[in-house]
Amino acid sequence: MTDQPPGTGRDDGPNPELVAALGAALLDPSWQEGLLVCDRQFRIVFCSRSAAALMGLPDPAPIGEAIWDLQPGLHGGLIELRYRSAMQSGDAGEFVVPAHDVEDGWIEVRTLPLPGAMGFLLRDVSERERGERRLREMNTNLRLAHKAAQAASWELRRGRGLHWLDAAAARQLMGLPRSSPPDAALPDWSALVSADDRPKLDQAMARLADKGEATFEFKVIGRDGVERWLESRGYVTERDPRGQMLRVLGITLDVTARHIAEDALRSEIAEREKAEAHLRLLINELNHRVKNTLASVQSIARQTLRRDSDAAALELFDARLQALAWTHDVLTREHWAGASLDEMVRRILSPHESGEGERFEASGPPVRLSPQMALALAMGLHELATNAVKYGALSAPEGRVKINWQVAAQAGERPELTLRWRELGGPKVHAPTRRGFGSRLIERGLAAELGGGAEMVFAPAGLQCVIRARLD
Repeated sequence: MTDQPPGTGRDDGPNPELVAALGAALLDPSWQEGLLVCDRQFRIVFCSRSAAALMGLPDPAPIGEAIWDLQPGLHGGLIELRYRSAMQSGDAGEFVVPAHDVEDGWIEVRTLPLPGAMGFLLRDVSERERGERRLREMNTNLRLAHKAAQAASWELRRGRGLHWLDAAAARQLMGLPRSSPPDAALPDWSALVSADDRPKLDQAMARLADKGEATFEFKVIGRDGVERWLESRGYVTERDPRGQMLRVLGITLDVTARHIAEDALRSEIAEREKAEAHLRLLINELNHRVKNTLASVQSIARQTLRRDSDAAALELFDARLQALAWTHDVLTREHWAGASLDEMVRRILSPHESGEGERFEASGPPVRLSPQMALALAMGLHELATNAVKYGALSAPEGRVKINWQVAAQAGERPELTLRWRELGGPKVHAPTRRGFGSRLIERGLAAELGGGAEMVFAPAGLQCVIRARLD
């Protein structure tokens, strides 16, 4: 038996008047869905204008013509396969197919079984499909971001508890095994927070309700038995008319690594402070012993040189030892990390001030000296000052001493300090016939200790000395 054309009145064929009445009842100008009715051979029984537009069929569509003949583009592809499968099943259902000749267009088709025919309700769902695709992409990106940041988003609704928006990330935070079923119930904070942190969590939730946002940390014991530190940030997004929280969105991050690093840093700081305290104790003990040693040396020298003929030598030796002690005090106060050149100059020269006005004029930029350089310069300046008091500018009432220094640096080289000592207003200077201990100390000792040199010029108007040193 062969199928009759539609409208012949056979019992198993669709009634065109019935279909038309059905279409008129379902479709009105404000309704965006289209209706296409075909017999078993896909010959058109009824086609609304919107259905013809969605299918790419002529408008009006000729009754009795097969849709594949009217629109060859529908033939032989996914669209034809989906329509024939629906026709063959004869059941109500729905599917989505690409829109004909529309880029990234989509049509939702709902099947409506009819006697001897099948009705197809058509609707343009392009925006919905594109939106769902964007949402899927966003969810995928969100899961990747959660995985990278060891974080999980959540939603808290009143009366419904906490709902994790990314179950896989939440399972990782909660210490659940990866083999857990995807639909397994996930615990919230109350089930995992350690007893010590429960009051902290309650306070944070109260702050969230009051301020509308809160950030808080708490320790959890995961289902795997591992302790983890979590940081949560919550934001109230909806309240009831009385201002009570209805909905909260937030994110929770695993900050265990940060806590471990902070604990390690605190331990390191504590150990360093302990070591520094021990070092200060050793330095103080060393300083005490050095002072005792200097006092012993001073006592021995006085006992040895206390004859009247040795009084001048004893005084000179005592002064040199005192200069060494002063320098040692400054370095001890600075924990032997160095000393200020300006302070060293003023400390060494202060005993030679007459009290009748400044006899020294010192100027120069801030310079830090290493302990070795500080000791060497202190002894050199002491010898220059002692010589000026005995024979030079400071032996005369109007005599003055000018001291200035500067630092110069060249590319690739250590900075060089240049210190100039110049005496003015004293008696006429004559070059000595031989070099004494002080001169040798300045010209030879400083050169060796400072990595530079020292030059003394016995000009008639006053002694001049230029000291050069390579700074660390």
